[in-house]
Amino acid sequence: MKRSLTRHVLRAVDQSWNTKRDDWRGDVAALLIFEDNAFADAPTWNPGPDFTPCAGGAWYRDNGDTYTAVVVGVGPKQRPGRDGGEWIDPEVWTVTAPKDEWIDFGSLWDKPHRISWMLDVESAVIQRDLYEGHPAQRVEGYWDTFRKQYGFEPWSNRDGQGPLGGKQWLLLKAEPGWQYEPSELDLVDTVNTLVKLFPAKVRVYGYDRNKDEIPNPVGHATASLSTVMHQLDVLAGRGDQ
Repeated sequence: MKRSLTRHVLRAVDQSWNTKRDDWRGDVAALLIFEDNAFADAPTWNPGPDFTPCAGGAWYRDNGDTYTAVVVGVGPKQRPGRDGGEWIDPEVWTVTAPKDEWIDFGSLWDKPHRISWMLDVESAVIQRDLYEGHPAQRVEGYWDTFRKQYGFEPWSNRDGQGPLGGKQWLLLKAEPGWQYEPSELDLVDTVNTLVKLFPAKVRVYGYDRNKDEIPNPVGHATASLSTVMHQLDVLAGRGDQ
């Protein structure tokens, strides 16, 4: 695989390389589309199959006249706690209210912690559970540890409607020609190592000078190549924590 990957990466670099410019010289990205079983050990949790995922840690269900929203890890604010005293610990909120009485329902896709605003809605039925010990905490804890160990966390379209469906992915970018930035060969080595650890298909995309971008189906890089390189070196005993 490494030989084929090297060939595709170098070809992508050559297509836009321009030594007369001081930027965007041969930039190249590799998209790893992980196999369904690549992270089989990762724990999962959601409030139910009838809920639609929004932002990370937020879901909603359309009940007809009402919405029910679930938000994980709602942090302490200047509000009463679950017992009426000071709010100290993160919580998991389940809120049901008439559709026309929701305060900033769209924040479920942007700032879901605003769910606490629903305390001001008299018709809202609010259930508050401790985040500590909740199944969602185990999920977030797993990925937090994973990110610290490998330097990335796989991305996905939570509703399965994106260009890659329900697949998880990682997009890494190299900027050849810059002294202190990872090179295209660093990208090849890193992707080759990752695919051995987490089975994936790889697509390579080169910089398009006419569009002034690296066209690809998922957009921007989802992790820093240098960070992933460093963490892989640490795992291999070649770097410091």
